[in-house]
Amino acid sequence: MTITASDLRERLATLAGRHRVPGAALAVLHGGAVVEAATGVLNTRTGVEATPDSVFQIGSVTKTWTATLVMQLVDEGRLDLDRPIRDHLPEFALADEDAAAAVTPRHLLTHTAGFPGEDLTDYGRNEDAVAALVANLSGAPKVTEPGALFSYNNAGFVVLGRLVEVLREGAWGELTQRRLAGPLGLGTVVTLPEQALMHRAAIGHVETGPAPVWSLPRALDPAGGLAMSATDLLEFGRLHLNHGLAPDGTRLLSRAAAEAMSTPQVTPPPLSAFPRSYGLGMEVHDWDGGTVTGHSGATIGQKAYLRMVPGADVAVALLTNGGAADELHADLGHPLLNELAGVRAPAPASPPEAGTPIDPRPYVGDFDMGLATIRIGHDERNVLTMTTIPRSSYVESLVTNPVATLAALDGSRFVEVGQDDGERREVVFLDPGADGRFRILHNSRAMLRIS
Repeated sequence: MTITASDLRERLATLAGRHRVPGAALAVLHGGAVVEAATGVLNTRTGVEATPDSVFQIGSVTKTWTATLVMQLVDEGRLDLDRPIRDHLPEFALADEDAAAAVTPRHLLTHTAGFPGEDLTDYGRNEDAVAALVANLSGAPKVTEPGALFSYNNAGFVVLGRLVEVLREGAWGELTQRRLAGPLGLGTVVTLPEQALMHRAAIGHVETGPAPVWSLPRALDPAGGLAMSATDLLEFGRLHLNHGLAPDGTRLLSRAAAEAMSTPQVTPPPLSAFPRSYGLGMEVHDWDGGTVTGHSGATIGQKAYLRMVPGADVAVALLTNGGAADELHADLGHPLLNELAGVRAPAPASPPEAGTPIDPRPYVGDFDMGLATIRIGHDERNVLTMTTIPRSSYVESLVTNPVATLAALDGSRFVEVGQDDGERREVVFLDPGADGRFRILHNSRAMLRIS
């Protein structure tokens, strides 16, 4: 099957309009050729048109770049994934000394380090911002033993970024350019807003309009700070589909390292919107017809998606700046992968009838998400409710649906009901105590009960 640029543009424009996405860029790799398209505007305030070379933030897709930088060090014999991180970062500290001493790069790459990882503090724009966030982890509590449970951890990838800085003796952003973007010939990869201004740059959009700020604090760059065009992101994906070989034949990553990144290392709790497995900085999706790898990312009003089908020479990169982006990706990216590679995404969790009463006692209470408190309550019919209570005005501006009603999928899994637009949130309750009350609430992040 052949996909044309005009077909892509028409499909992207139609679906972006349906899902109220202000602007989007799409790049598709199939049979060695790249087809690209764009639609809408980069900024609803200025009306600047989105084009295929426009720069969008890729959010947590950045983690695949940081993981690649780490695996280059493994290739060179300068890093052992299973040695303590303190071998190279002796200053690394957590509230629990034994846990800090046990954390390894593999734990960080697989989100199993066991400490909470959300810190949106602005540590400044200097090159010491990454080191400053790592230093501030000294008070982070232990949620689980290192290696025991998958819990999505942005700060863990900041620690990995700092590890790269120390071993390479440079700043993470500069090293990303020198070790990856430059050798791949990618001209739109940026981190700072003044760099983005050299391109047609998208800004995010929230419910009230254009986002109040352009990007996350610089300290989070190794976890979610890159911006680029959809085509440049696709070329990075091609590096992994080609097992570490750049287009000119230069080997930037060993075949073994590239394959290890996409090999399942840990199984997250059963959340249908999350990958079935996670590799070394790479999501591993078990779809009908084959394995799909890549990552998703979200910043302030922008979302990004990279999906690759190993062995099929197929990849899709979709970048967006607001609206119901997850719905757009499901209606556009998923069918494209099915048409080109014969893989089919699993159906999301379907909520049962709302209002089925349950005994709320094992579930109710407050759980610590770091940036917010998640309060599980119940109504007069003993139906569970989930309320997000932000701990700052900044986080409050990002919460679009603070109160949700949950329906039970089984005794520990629940899904949001009454949500017709966008992704339905799911949660899993884990680790019941002697009193039957669950100690952990998991929504891709493990949150300890605090009341």
